[in-house]
Amino acid sequence: MFDRLRSLLSEGAASGRAAPSQALSTAFLLMELARADFEIAEVERERVRALLAQHFSLEPSAVEQLMRDAEAEVEHAVSLHDYLKTLNADLDAAGKRRLIEMLWQVAYADSRLDKYEEQLLRKLADLLNIPEKDFIGAKLGVLERIAPAPAQQ
Repeated sequence: MFDRLRSLLSEGAASGRAAPSQALSTAFLLMELARADFEIAEVERERVRALLAQHFSLEPSAVEQLMRDAEAEVEHAVSLHDYLKTLNADLDAAGKRRLIEMLWQVAYADSRLDKYEEQLLRKLADLLNIPEKDFIGAKLGVLERIAPAPAQQ
């Protein structure tokens, strides 16, 4: 399990570039979004945990390490550039759609969308070159999954 995490975290260094790995970049954006409203709710932290575990097939201890690394990066980063550069280079259109969906899931984890979360989501979608239809489609998909089913008559 730690070998998998070590591999994910060192992808960038192994290729000779000083860029963060795809896993760290993804975790960074998820945590940055979780704190966009100046408070990380435990439900948001749990959603990030679940998304990282599922997306990267990580064991709980590896997820915890990745989250600690991402939170440390969030505290010290002065720019999103390196993380977005990694994700733009590594992800195809389907990967970017999945990422924006993950971001929407974090934004709605506490059952409300803060204006700062939405602003950051729009900025990230633009910087990741995600088409508006994919951006809105991901949002609607997440809302559909979290909204209660309408009562049948």
